[in-house]
Amino acid sequence: MDCNVSVGEEKEKAAKLTVDALEKIEGELKGKRFFGGESIGYSDIALGWMSYWLPIWEEVGSVKIVDPLQFPALTSWMRNFLEHPVIKENLPPRDKMIIYFQNQRQELTSRPRG
Repeated sequence: MDCNVSVGEEKEKAAKLTVDALEKIEGELKGKRFFGGESIGYSDIALGWMSYWLPIWEEVGSVKIVDPLQFPALTSWMRNFLEHPVIKENLPPRDKMIIYFQNQRQELTSRPRG
């Protein structure tokens, strides 16, 4: 990481890299309920964390990454994944996740730079 880059520029760069990755995922999901078709498979489980964590990161970081208009297939997949009974029943409490990510953000942004 370049020590001359501000937090704002780092945030923008990270957001751009994330959007680039999400565009690839969007292409894989077009026309599908889940990666493998109509049922949850290994890829869904491997990437499913983003369905729950990304919206929390967006809230804590005050940045919008997953635009439903830009990523309709991804947005639909995230909703389908989170609504699946097995997934829904095993998610950690959202309020605790927000506190966790707020603490992580605070720790990262308070570190000396340079």
